[in-house]
Amino acid sequence: MSVYSLYVISKSGSLLYQKDFRVPNSPVAKQNSNDYLVIASTLHGVHAIASKLTPKEAMNNYEKSRLPTNSNKYGLHCITTELFNVCVFQSATGLKIILMTSKDLSESKLLQLQDKLYEYYTDYVLKSPFYRLEMPIRMKSFDDKVLSVVTSYNV
Repeated sequence: MSVYSLYVISKSGSLLYQKDFRVPNSPVAKQNSNDYLVIASTLHGVHAIASKLTPKEAMNNYEKSRLPTNSNKYGLHCITTELFNVCVFQSATGLKIILMTSKDLSESKLLQLQDKLYEYYTDYVLKSPFYRLEMPIRMKSFDDKVLSVVTSYNV
């Protein structure tokens, strides 16, 4: 089980935070800063398009299903490739946490990790008096917490 990369994207689609994790034989290549911006905006756009294309029947079925409360109601949930998965968590406020993970990371572990990352975002970023909404996240305390929780999943 491995997490290769993390993106935090605002509700308007701007990249707030991005981190690659050192994993041996990672299929996710390191990019330059412009490529990270392109990836984030593309995933934001694809998620928005997918949410508009969701049929009404699927929306009604979602309400009746037993999906976890933290999963997206509409839009993109997961892109599966031959080498890795791209998984999207969207909060009620529109913040997206996108993880690029190995294919063997179970859905329950993924949901736990997404919950923990969102908890750290609310505790260390939103509660900081020095953070302004929609601005890039540059906080050592948040960075340290993210690194510690992801390292525990990268076994």
